[in-house]
Amino acid sequence: MDFKNQFEKSIFDIAKDIFGGENAHNKVIQIEDRTSKSTISFAGPPKKEIDVLCITISNELKIQLLVSCKDFSSSKAEPAHVQEWCSVVNTMNKYSVDSKYIGIVVSSSGFSSGCEAWASSDNIGIIPPIKGNNISFTEQQVVSMFKRFCIAISRRLKFPYDDIFEAPNLFDFCFAITADFEGFVGSNTSSRYKRMSKGWDSNFSELVGHIIGKQIISLKFSNGKFYLLFDGNFVLNYSDNQIEYGETKEIVIENEEIPFCTKNMVNDIITFDTIKDRIAGAKITSAADFQKYIEFGVDGKLNLGLIPPNRIHIMIFDEIK
Repeated sequence: MDFKNQFEKSIFDIAKDIFGGENAHNKVIQIEDRTSKSTISFAGPPKKEIDVLCITISNELKIQLLVSCKDFSSSKAEPAHVQEWCSVVNTMNKYSVDSKYIGIVVSSSGFSSGCEAWASSDNIGIIPPIKGNNISFTEQQVVSMFKRFCIAISRRLKFPYDDIFEAPNLFDFCFAITADFEGFVGSNTSSRYKRMSKGWDSNFSELVGHIIGKQIISLKFSNGKFYLLFDGNFVLNYSDNQIEYGETKEIVIENEEIPFCTKNMVNDIITFDTIKDRIAGAKITSAADFQKYIEFGVDGKLNLGLIPPNRIHIMIFDEIK
């Protein structure tokens, strides 16, 4: 398979490693229109080439990810590049019968002002994100951001996902996953995260540093708030748009309630007590903040999703193989 540059190959290798299955890299894409299978070529007068990385990210849901790689040595991607990709994705969705397409533009040198307007209105993700403080990222950092996005979108589709196709939800999702990139934007804080003992603003990086490896004691729910209790008097509280965590001498939870609990791809009903039994004594192995909900890997055996205002969803890996 031919690639124009190493950046493009790096993006392809990550997609292939994470998603596997059917991956294609070409300048034409086959889609199913209303009458027969057709081949659409995104080239015309004046002649231009559009590099297409087409990835099947869910065979079951028939969702395809279209990736445009922009590798510019001395300039940033411009609004025209994003606008072009919006047209590609819109065309694919217009004529497709079964498959759904989402699009993302990855630029090794970042984006110029104005790109976010096109991306958000047409629901296209862009990596790296455009931030007000104009942070510059290296090519390797951009590749790492794309890897994080791929992992996150594969997990996001295991939950109710229809809203991801409505603008600007995919754009917002992509921004949320990459804007606070650990190790590179660690100083960026948000009132979404709070350190309980200090009352300080925190961020996702600090949360991950404190919670990975913690042993779960119990999980409780009351008045729209989830409480994850850990060893060492450590607690994480989560409700709507607020995540508080830290050590505390006393935890008082009044009016305990039972949230709505489901599991796996088909959303089977599971009891709250069963979930608590499964996670008690286990350790947190990963964490993800999808803005509308948070998710934790537990002992590498299941994912625990806390979804406001009152839902818990778990993915049990042994049951979905």
